[in-house]
Amino acid sequence: DDGKLSLEEFQAFFSDGTLNEEELEKLFHTIDSDNTNNVDTKELCDYFADHMGDYEDVLASLEMLNLSILKAMDYTKRVYESGTNVDQFVTRFLLKETANQTQSLLSSVESAVDAIDEQTNPARHYPSKDSHGLSDTWYDNPMPSYSPTTWMVPREQGKTFQTGSPDTKAEGLEGQINRLAKLIGKLEDKTLWFDLHQRLSDSESTACTYLLLVRNEMTVSHKHLGEFCSSLKQYLKSVAGERDCFHVTAVKLPDGVTFIVYEFWETEEDWKRHLQSATCKGFQHVKVDTLSQPEAISSVAVPAAWCTLSRE
Repeated sequence: DDGKLSLEEFQAFFSDGTLNEEELEKLFHTIDSDNTNNVDTKELCDYFADHMGDYEDVLASLEMLNLSILKAMDYTKRVYESGTNVDQFVTRFLLKETANQTQSLLSSVESAVDAIDEQTNPARHYPSKDSHGLSDTWYDNPMPSYSPTTWMVPREQGKTFQTGSPDTKAEGLEGQINRLAKLIGKLEDKTLWFDLHQRLSDSESTACTYLLLVRNEMTVSHKHLGEFCSSLKQYLKSVAGERDCFHVTAVKLPDGVTFIVYEFWETEEDWKRHLQSATCKGFQHVKVDTLSQPEAISSVAVPAAWCTLSRE
């Protein structure tokens, strides 16, 4: 806590089996540009800044993400103090989704770190991450404890995110990088928002304050799965062509028999009118024969202004 590292502290923190003790000492003196036998924060920053490569953009993005999250937390506080129940419901969903996406991204990165560690020394036995001692090395503690005044928020001691399964780690570094690239691609995909923005701008309904998001969860019996999926595909295709439906999509849950359909409608009246259509009634007949339990339908008003989010 004196703002600098002695040789012993440097070796204790950075020792991971890649460099031996002699190599670490040589690196220490390389970083110690002013030859004080101590490495301070500036010297560490100067050294790693020269070796960042593509990580420069990653770390810059993390700093921007940190600022965006802090801004969103302020918004969340305001909504919960003065918002309606619907506002609070929607904000809770967005907060949880942000946490899930961030955790998924972090899990991929940590799996890549684990894969590198195993390739470096497959025989090393890593102590449990549930308890960290003062002598823990950097690969035992996923994130060192930074001062709260820095831009990075320290992770709670003893709390770790779930890393990849043994099968995931077995993919090796290349597999982890590919998995991370796909995840980043999903996070950057704003096709839905852009499509909604265009539809809103091009229509005469720009004065609409809210869109109606309808969620329909259905559990299908195994023996009727094929019939249901065929009918669902036809339903989605038909609904997507309706003028008052801005977007429709379906998700199949990991159990293989539970499906959730999300529909964005201009108004509640448009959705109720859709319920009387031949398309909806035909799909309803199929659901009567194929579902193993009653469907669960819920809806929430979504601010239309969200659909004009910046595409940058």
